[in-house]
Amino acid sequence: MYLSIMRPDALREVAVLGRGLWVVEGPDGPVLVVKTGKEFILAARERRELRLYLAPYESGDVTGLTLLTACFDDPCSPLMIKTPLLGGDPLTQALQSFPDEFSICFFDEHNRELLSCSAQARLDELREHVGLVSPLKSEHWHPMMEQADIWFSFTTPEDDVRAMTVKLLDDLFPSDFLIADFTRQDFQGSTGFSNTQLERPEPGYLQELDIIYLLQRAYSAEQIIHGPLKIADGEELVDAVILGSEVTILLQAKDSPNTAAILDTKLERKRKKAISQLKEGLSQLRGAVSTIRREGNPPLRLVSGAPLEIDLAARPLVGVVVVKELFIDSYDEYGSMILEFMDDVGIRALAFDYNEFEVMTRHCPSEQELLSAFWQISECALERRIYPRLRFNELPPR
Repeated sequence: MYLSIMRPDALREVAVLGRGLWVVEGPDGPVLVVKTGKEFILAARERRELRLYLAPYESGDVTGLTLLTACFDDPCSPLMIKTPLLGGDPLTQALQSFPDEFSICFFDEHNRELLSCSAQARLDELREHVGLVSPLKSEHWHPMMEQADIWFSFTTPEDDVRAMTVKLLDDLFPSDFLIADFTRQDFQGSTGFSNTQLERPEPGYLQELDIIYLLQRAYSAEQIIHGPLKIADGEELVDAVILGSEVTILLQAKDSPNTAAILDTKLERKRKKAISQLKEGLSQLRGAVSTIRREGNPPLRLVSGAPLEIDLAARPLVGVVVVKELFIDSYDEYGSMILEFMDDVGIRALAFDYNEFEVMTRHCPSEQELLSAFWQISECALERRIYPRLRFNELPPR
């Protein structure tokens, strides 16, 4: 909470930034702001270092650089932030004179500062190369990220030696605190406040709230119901119901603990976990749709006990599953599960990992835009029998 307390006016600037690296002015000089997911932030806190790679870009006569910020939670597959350097953007300009000793503050997608440290790195090479970057048009942004992915997959030990190491030194503010949130609590089923923290031994409830906050970018809070319970057996119908003007969304959320111990989980186990979470989420959606079709409008109540009077038969149903992470080389398996569900159950179904869903709701901040994206994805899946991987261009502010 260092920057939040020492320069609270900077939070307005941070709030409009997307995921990635940014530089803002702090109380004692420039601050590197890293806006990313809780998994990256926790890994950075535990590993106490980041590594910076400069991936070359070439397209005809055009050349450039993409800055890769890696946190090695896994020795073979680090968490990564890709930052194309466009030459004329504020970040590239700020990096030309960025010092070797600085403060670094990590914010999540809800603009909560979860880790703040003093940092040190030898950035001579970065300053030198950034100073030579020519301005590039935004059309290069996406291919730069694609080339950077390919380049990193073929990095050598020599590339690792050339990488710049950012050491995370002393915490500027303790990272084991709770953040109490009294805003965004107008959705149905809210307790009126929520607490969050970086480490999450019990993930489910906190992830559900974070997803509801993302949904409030496109829907009013009153349209969102958290954890409606069936009166018949006291079990949840789904994790969230979104009462849209065109469709009713049934949403299931699946997360894993965010703890220091889980950082050592092997990549293969993470892949299996993603498949099991998607399978379980689709199974729960299948049960919810079956209940609605069998009972029409099953009697429901909120967690508080208040009866819930909603018409689940009034609009078409759409199923959404949000899991912790999906892996790009496993989409054939994900797709077969989703297509089987749609064929059997007869409703559109979509699956995202949390980071994907965050980017989607940021790019589609209205019900119409979000449903348009949902329709494009599901139509592509049904017509081509392939569930598509999402790609958004994260353009920097000018």
